[in-house]
Amino acid sequence: MLGVLILSTIKKVLITLFIITAITIFGILYYSSGRTYLNDEELVGNTAGNIYNGGLFCERDGRIYFSNDNDDGSLYVMNSNSTNFKKLHTDKATYINVDENYIYYLRANNTRENTSGSIFMFYNTGVYRVNRNGRKLKLISSNPGSHVTVKGNHVYYLNYDVDTGLFLYRNQTDGSLERLLIKEAVIPSAIMNNKLYYVGYDSDHNINCLDLSSFTSKTYIEGNFGYPIFFGDYIYYMDQTNDYSINRMNLDGSDRTVLVNNRTSTYNVTNSGKYLYYQIDEMDKSKICRMNLTTMETEVLLEGHFKQIHVTDNYVFFKDFDNTNTYIISADGPATLATFNPPNLNKDK
Repeated sequence: MLGVLILSTIKKVLITLFIITAITIFGILYYSSGRTYLNDEELVGNTAGNIYNGGLFCERDGRIYFSNDNDDGSLYVMNSNSTNFKKLHTDKATYINVDENYIYYLRANNTRENTSGSIFMFYNTGVYRVNRNGRKLKLISSNPGSHVTVKGNHVYYLNYDVDTGLFLYRNQTDGSLERLLIKEAVIPSAIMNNKLYYVGYDSDHNINCLDLSSFTSKTYIEGNFGYPIFFGDYIYYMDQTNDYSINRMNLDGSDRTVLVNNRTSTYNVTNSGKYLYYQIDEMDKSKICRMNLTTMETEVLLEGHFKQIHVTDNYVFFKDFDNTNTYIISADGPATLATFNPPNLNKDK
């Protein structure tokens, strides 16, 4: 009788422990599924040069996340050596940023080729976040926008509202605290030491600085700038006064030097800082080139009109103007071009 009582007691204890364990595990999983993992405050989601060019490629931890033209812009990932392709989401993704846990992007489904002519596709936009495996889609901002930029635990983006226009906003990476930063259509060029640098849009084209503690702006460097890239000891930029030539200067604005004394439409700097890639925009003399920033030697890559120059650690990608082809070239190696032709893994997520 005593043995039966002991066995009964042990059974009840085991059942109780099982229930407690199950509840604990469920609670941990539920909490983990709803939480947002924080970043180091110095994390940068994508380079300024890539964001200026549409944010169609972004590298993180040996993987390249990109918008696949062969699948109408759907979100894909591949290894850094351009192998092992995987479709992550059917959304047409632009302005891609990636941190340790998530992918942020602008949903551009309103620009898909197969929109069926629906006027409601205009609203099929916004800033979104998914896990790096393409699951658990989360809304950051529902309005149309552009130039999504992640720094630390904040997402910066231009946000369009029919009543106010296109202004710069900031949100937390969990989408919980949206804030209007600047009542202009300005693009974040760099975010450093709790300050946001940008070129004025309405009243000036200076490089200005927004203090992210006091939320007050001031002029940083006076000039007529376009698309500045803060890189190492320099700021690269287009000089709008000098027909969009490409220049660089020291971080304090001194020693302004012309690098490309032609009219250009876009440019980017490789992650190593070795090469400047740029598009000369001069009618029938248009061409895409690169310049060795140590020797200042230049190479013509292709004659014609090209756009959207993106850099990763090993490659540079760019498109011809009518989106017929995307080209790939070794970022710092020989000037040998190939066509980037990823597979269409047309599988619904």
